Amino acid sequence: PPRSTLFPYTTLFRSHHCFPFTAAIRNGLEFYCNAYGTGEQNAFTRAVRRSLLAVKQIAEKFAEAAEQLRGADDLERRNLAMIAAAARRVPWKKAETFYEGLAALWFLHEVCGSLDGVGMSVIGRPDFLLGDLYRADQKAKRIDRETAYDLICRFMAHTDCKLDLERPIQEQFNRGEQGDTLILGGCDEQGNPVCNELSSLFLKAHRELKLTYPKIHCRISRDTPQEFLAEANRDFMNGRNTVSFLNDDVLIPALVKAGKRLEDARSYVAGGCWEVIVEGCEHSQGANCYFNLARVMDLSIHDGGEVEKRLGTRFDRLNGTEDFEAIRALVLGNIVRVLREMFEAILRGGTVWPEVNPAPFFSACLAGCTESRRDYSEGGARYNPHGVPLAGLAVLADSLSAIRFLCFEKKLCTLPELLAAVRADWNGHDALRAATATAPRFGDENGCEELAVGILRDIVGEVHRFNREHRSTFQPGLYNYRDIIDWAELTRATPDGRKRGDFLTQGLTPSRYAKGLALTKIFRACAQLPLDEFPANSVLTISCQRSGMTPELLAAVEQCCPAGMLQLNCIDREELVDARLHPEQHGDLLVRLYGYSARFVTLDEKMQAEFMSRVIF
Repeated sequence: PPRSTLFPYTTLFRSHHCFPFTAAIRNGLEFYCNAYGTGEQNAFTRAVRRSLLAVKQIAEKFAEAAEQLRGADDLERRNLAMIAAAARRVPWKKAETFYEGLAALWFLHEVCGSLDGVGMSVIGRPDFLLGDLYRADQKAKRIDRETAYDLICRFMAHTDCKLDLERPIQEQFNRGEQGDTLILGGCDEQGNPVCNELSSLFLKAHRELKLTYPKIHCRISRDTPQEFLAEANRDFMNGRNTVSFLNDDVLIPALVKAGKRLEDARSYVAGGCWEVIVEGCEHSQGANCYFNLARVMDLSIHDGGEVEKRLGTRFDRLNGTEDFEAIRALVLGNIVRVLREMFEAILRGGTVWPEVNPAPFFSACLAGCTESRRDYSEGGARYNPHGVPLAGLAVLADSLSAIRFLCFEKKLCTLPELLAAVRADWNGHDALRAATATAPRFGDENGCEELAVGILRDIVGEVHRFNREHRSTFQPGLYNYRDIIDWAELTRATPDGRKRGDFLTQGLTPSRYAKGLALTKIFRACAQLPLDEFPANSVLTISCQRSGMTPELLAAVEQCCPAGMLQLNCIDREELVDARLHPEQHGDLLVRLYGYSARFVTLDEKMQAEFMSRVIF
């Protein structure tokens, strides 16, 4: 093994799964192998036992290899002995030391992808999972803070060491989106706060090693200790926009309202960028069907043509609609029709998934699969949701608001005149386009919020209705990926003044073209939304001016945010401008993009332009 690591495992796969770490670390795989028994079995239980025993043998091979190697010096020999001892015990037996717990986390993260052909993006909640082991080690004088920190640094270095994150982003793996995530803070199953010394040590290691990955998701609430927030906010004050914040006060109630047990809901993580997963109980497929609300607005106005032919669906057009409520109902009808068709396609495709890619090892420790004797791909887990992330909320709400304001309230134009301007991509209609800037927009507290609330409640109601009709578990979310760039050219002009090619809006974030926005207004606007109906997550992305900012003010922003998740940047526009002119001087400037962070100077021209067009508060 290389001298740079104390761990016998190497990252190979990544995806948006979260292995049931808590069950495996606390109980050991032997417990689950025994739970599936040796008596009468079906194909699933036989596959589970074989996979569990295979994992035991793989770990033993690591132990044998470490025992056979000769170390070059005392340090390397000690490291090899630690590897061998750990691999002999975990994850077959439950972890009994902090080191065993760390090694088991990485091993489970990797071996599941190798056996089942699925990747693990989530490394786990190490401060929660390993806190008791760390304290027991300290009490027994097996470890001290410095040794623990050294182990954590080696643990964390696995995520970045295999990547060349300084190359242009189009030359990086998956354009810089590597995927590994680590969750800190929050609470345990009983609601007790988790923040502890390990929480700070993981944040410190991420900062001092200058890592981009793993992504750090900090779970916070109104009761989060200020010391934890201060540790997280050190990065922002130094140009490292790498930490995101998950809001327990929003997400736990939303999960409970979605039918999940309170003690389960308290164990949630964010898989990949943001989609919420109840660890140990489910795998939420929440990042494979982003739904573009702005595109539906487009297709309610422009010719559907090839899109309708390709989808095999139709979109009603706004031609001849005489009152605003009829317009709203027509657009909502288009949204609902396409959503239902998408749900039905997913359900049809899902019937073959157990044959395409069963995952017996992933399912082995997953709550519900032991009792149901079914793979998670067959719906055997305790919960089996499918996330439905909605994109372009502000474009939709602002467009409806512009129609109401221009055509029915102020009567500055007729609906046919407005539609003609939009269909012309606003060319030759500069005055009318300028008038859209005076219409209420989401986030300015001038009345657009009620439109957003109404449309979201109607969509949620339709999702619930579909679930009842089909005994399915689709759950809504409000977030979207780098499609705010990729979809911009596909999404034609909209009544909010947006031209084809203009960047779309992200999650709950208001339009970058809205005027008079303030964080307090945006927070109050988001607080009006029915976010307790969005258990898949609801994400707000904002940028704050770094000059004049303090860690205390940042903490106040984080704890006041009413969204399920806050993606935060603390930046100076002057620095961004200089970074484009002199990239060699700003290699360490990390910015939060679309669920992940990257070096600003590695972004392509369009990604830099999108980031710089964001409002800075």
